[in-house]
Amino acid sequence: MNGKPALSVLFEPNAVAVVGASGDPSRIGGRPVAYCKQLGFRGPIYPVNPNRETVQGLQAYPDIDSLPEEVELFVMAVPAAQVPEALERAAAKGARAAVVFSSGFGETGEAGAELQQALVEAAARTGVRVLGPNALGLFCNRSGLAPTFSTFLEGQRPAPGNLAIVSQSGAYGAHLAMLARKRRIGLSHFITTGNECDITVAECIHHLAGDPEVGVIACYSEGVQDGRAFLEALLAARAAGKPVVIIKVGSSPAGQEAARSHTASVAGDDAVFDAAVRFGGAERVHDTQAFIDLIYTLSRHPPLSGRRLGVLTMSGGAGVLMADAASANGLELPPLPDDPRRWLEERIPFGSAANPVDTTAQAVNDMSLVRDALRAMLDQGGFDAVVSFFMSWPASPTIGPDLKAAIAQGIEGFDDRTVAIALNAGEDVKADFDDAGMLVFDDPTFAVEALAASARIGERLRAPVPELPPLAAGRARVPAGRLDESETAELLREAGVPMTAYRVAATPEEAADAAGALGFPVAVKVLSPDVAHKSDAGGIALNLGDGDAVREGAEAVLAAVARSHPDAAVRGVLVAPMAAEGSDLILGGRVDPVFGPVVVCGLGGVFVELFNDVAIDIAPVSEARAEALLRRLRAWPLLQGARGRPRADVPAAAAAVAAFSRFLADNADWLSSVEVNPLRVLPEGKGTVGLDALIVPTENTGS
Repeated sequence: MNGKPALSVLFEPNAVAVVGASGDPSRIGGRPVAYCKQLGFRGPIYPVNPNRETVQGLQAYPDIDSLPEEVELFVMAVPAAQVPEALERAAAKGARAAVVFSSGFGETGEAGAELQQALVEAAARTGVRVLGPNALGLFCNRSGLAPTFSTFLEGQRPAPGNLAIVSQSGAYGAHLAMLARKRRIGLSHFITTGNECDITVAECIHHLAGDPEVGVIACYSEGVQDGRAFLEALLAARAAGKPVVIIKVGSSPAGQEAARSHTASVAGDDAVFDAAVRFGGAERVHDTQAFIDLIYTLSRHPPLSGRRLGVLTMSGGAGVLMADAASANGLELPPLPDDPRRWLEERIPFGSAANPVDTTAQAVNDMSLVRDALRAMLDQGGFDAVVSFFMSWPASPTIGPDLKAAIAQGIEGFDDRTVAIALNAGEDVKADFDDAGMLVFDDPTFAVEALAASARIGERLRAPVPELPPLAAGRARVPAGRLDESETAELLREAGVPMTAYRVAATPEEAADAAGALGFPVAVKVLSPDVAHKSDAGGIALNLGDGDAVREGAEAVLAAVARSHPDAAVRGVLVAPMAAEGSDLILGGRVDPVFGPVVVCGLGGVFVELFNDVAIDIAPVSEARAEALLRRLRAWPLLQGARGRPRADVPAAAAAVAAFSRFLADNADWLSSVEVNPLRVLPEGKGTVGLDALIVPTENTGS
């Protein structure tokens, strides 16, 4: 990736040298030596310590130069000021990668930042890949390599499995690894990137996407510096069919040009990150409980193949709770077909055989009810997953074993389905049910939320992998300065975005003449690059039905703007015919400093920020992805003809969104944001028309 050496050497080097190795296995410099010995790393371990002849039973070496052979991986556990020179010496001894534990770099202030830059330059000169500095290190289960000082490896080796954890935070990454162990999730890799002076979370994800032993990638992120590399990594995992689960902290608003553009205020940094994750086919969660629940689910079963959920319970109340959770999370609860429903109704006359299926406490006397209900749901019901709740029955020494056997018999032969159980029991009981093939959760809602996330990931992984948009090539002509509405409209029209007809008038008299040529009624709007929100400034007059009304309206508009924006450069007024009735959307786009051009669509008009009903994607989008954006809006029913409204021309709206997004991507080198607000979507078959437009160029735009 990026023309640099692959990261394989980080995980399976020929040998590892620990610079600053300690004879005390509890100290930072002693832990990697102890762990590599304990876990059976296959290569030589070379402690470097000028004050000891042996370290933890291994021959020690006074300095890097005295090592007996070339060593591919070095661990730096020395003061920060010594690291750049140590890296140079390691390179001369064959180093291809280094894990830098040392702190005191960019995280400490200006002096530390200078020292980190010296490390960056040393890495560039030598070609040695650097993990860190200020990194907790890594662990590879396959090779037994553990250049880390984390305590999560104390006591026992993590069980092998298909989960890889990549974390910018060492401490929180280790916390996640310990929670994963507690949940009995097998671990293949654990990597912490620290200050990321070289190797990033994105590059680790990209590498792990190609590792055959990795099935699920879990990521803790505090920020992304290179959005394109991050997207490339997610798309690589998506192409490999590997789910990526991300928890990210540090949400913040964008704010750039917020006073001039709706788009900047509704497409903030965190919303763009969400769009990037969705584009890459990954899933973002917002708390640790959901994070662990989801990686547990995915480590046991592939993502769900659909959204059809069955609910099996002995409690009607719990069934309602799970049904509500399913609805809130976008899962479907279709009823059982008539034949199995009638059959179950005869067997549980006091329960329910629809969906949820409620066996009531009758199942205590006849566990075959649980078995047969489950088989009917999986076989004849065709559910993609079933979630069950049996309170504390699993913990009962008299009921629990029979319940476990009944569920195990019920799911036999349905390996392609996912069955979860929420229970209140100790760890040993949870492990027994987990071993019997069920996903085990502490709460029914946790189970439903994890299954819903699995279904979303499944849909993304089954969809065609989108191409990462090319970088803007640059335009032959870059507009000079700020653009008024007429200049913006012409650029968008050339790009295929349908814009309303208009004429520009310098005076009220010219406005009346223009209106006569266009046809009444018309709208009159101030024409100025300095007035972004015209309605707020009194800069719009609507439904003007004759020449006198147009003259008076133009005079009123110009006078109002003179009062509200006395320093604005006013270039006259723009006269446009009133558009037919329809549904109003906003089309917006901005060039995000991390992820590049992003397109926004949502409920339009003056209330866009109030209702914040928007959907965001990486630009450009195809017409199919544009329609998917529209379908994500809460306002989607309005376009579909809700409450007697005419159905909107959705294909025309999708075409307009796609054309707008291409314009944004093609011109990302000179514009900061662009929007059409509103885009009037006319009734089915009648198209769309943009009624107002705004472009905010970057500050360095020239002619």
